[in-house]
Amino acid sequence: MSKTAKDGFIPVKSADRVLDIFEELLKQPNGLSTNELGQRLQIAGSSLHALIQTMLHRKYVKINEERKVVLGNKFYEFVGVYANDPLIVQSKPIMKALSKRVNENIHLAILEGTDIVFIACEQTTHPIRYFVEPGQTQKAHLTAVGKMLLSQYSDKRIQEMYANYPFEKITDNTIDSMDKLLEKLEFSRTRGYSLDDGEAYSGSKCYAGPIYDQSHRMIASLSISIPFLRVENDRDEEMISLVKEACRQLSSRLADG
Repeated sequence: MSKTAKDGFIPVKSADRVLDIFEELLKQPNGLSTNELGQRLQIAGSSLHALIQTMLHRKYVKINEERKVVLGNKFYEFVGVYANDPLIVQSKPIMKALSKRVNENIHLAILEGTDIVFIACEQTTHPIRYFVEPGQTQKAHLTAVGKMLLSQYSDKRIQEMYANYPFEKITDNTIDSMDKLLEKLEFSRTRGYSLDDGEAYSGSKCYAGPIYDQSHRMIASLSISIPFLRVENDRDEEMISLVKEACRQLSSRLADG
């Protein structure tokens, strides 16, 4: 449940609560009773009733046979539009082919401020894997896809974006200063790829490349994610080559429309 944000932003309470309801229902595909929703989100019954009635009227939620609130048809219209986004559609066969080739998880992500949002994934058949759900967010500077996306900006822009940023040490390898971040981004700019060598999670390594749209604007990044127990350093060049080629293919498809 959202409260006052760290940056001092105070959300509109009713809008914030509607989004809380969506997020809770996404985690509970079989639905929740209004009492359960109220308890989980700490929303008073009268307030929750008014929100649910509005969402029912607009068909964003519905009541199923068990008298539980579930996501409605209008919500899935939005999901359908998202699923038909050219980036998602064009990425699927390329991600599937790459995942089959290396048998590791392949992630597609976009940048939102200083965070990245994972928007698609193809999974390995290995039981031990580095996996994130589509929709999950992560601090951009911790990840290979994030550093790749940040590298499109000048050092000056990065310094503005990360002014007074509280760099935290997540693992021994985590970037924890502006100087280290700028150094990593320069590496990505000059090499055309980026790495996460146990920076977000101590047990994984990721290789990422850039994806461009028709105007050659970097809009996304694609990565191969491998647990350290399967990392072979003598295959670094192979992994880098494969991820860069997959990104080149996807960028070409997007350019062709």
